[in-house]
Amino acid sequence: MLLVLSACSNGKLPLAYNFEEGDGTRYRWTIDSRTSVNSSSEQSVTTTSMVVDVHEQVSGEAEPVLTITLKPTSLKQGGRAMAIPEATTVKYQLNDRGEILEAVTEELAAPAASAVQLGATLIRSRIALPPGPVGIGDEWDAPLVLDGDLGNIQLDGHGKLLGFELKGKRKLARIETTRTGDIVTHQQQGGVPVRLRGTSTTNAMSSLDVDNGVLYSSSARLISDFDIASQESGKLIGTMRVALNSRLELTPQPA
Repeated sequence: MLLVLSACSNGKLPLAYNFEEGDGTRYRWTIDSRTSVNSSSEQSVTTTSMVVDVHEQVSGEAEPVLTITLKPTSLKQGGRAMAIPEATTVKYQLNDRGEILEAVTEELAAPAASAVQLGATLIRSRIALPPGPVGIGDEWDAPLVLDGDLGNIQLDGHGKLLGFELKGKRKLARIETTRTGDIVTHQQQGGVPVRLRGTSTTNAMSSLDVDNGVLYSSSARLISDFDIASQESGKLIGTMRVALNSRLELTPQPA
């Protein structure tokens, strides 16, 4: 996704996506999470660290689709190395502003379901661009609403242009994105299907490469608090908190 940037007479800048088919953009994504569960059958704290190679491509112009390939390269749980999951792909429908409208991944087998959840985590830390020209200090609405077989996300939020900086030869725009709202998802716990319903807050600080029109980096903090209920009976059986820190960094194109 390339960014068109030109100055207006009032000093504000329009930020808008162009969609060009090609080799796409590659990132290195580092995730550290801490999950606390308190239920009638389990009291636990689990720490997980994962490194994922991310490859993004956009196809189509009238109805653009964002294809994200997620290839984990390392996974640790409680400091111990675990088997690395296979690479998976998820797809999202975009509007003409580059906002994500819905997941369009077809398969929902166990690996694909995990990829959808991982993809949903990724897009919650991404830049939502403004609908019109903005100047330093300006804010704009940046909601995120996703519905699917695995649950739904309904977050309100806003983006804010904080300023500009130089890093090497790159001109970077610094953007803050904050969101809060409700999440419902379905998982297996101890072999029992459960429904997680709760609230989530996301704060992301991102840098956009203005000249090249790509996301340069994004650091996000996500905190979600859930009630755990039996999917069969609806009975409340516990609570869960997930605290997640992630960093997405642009990587060079392969030779």
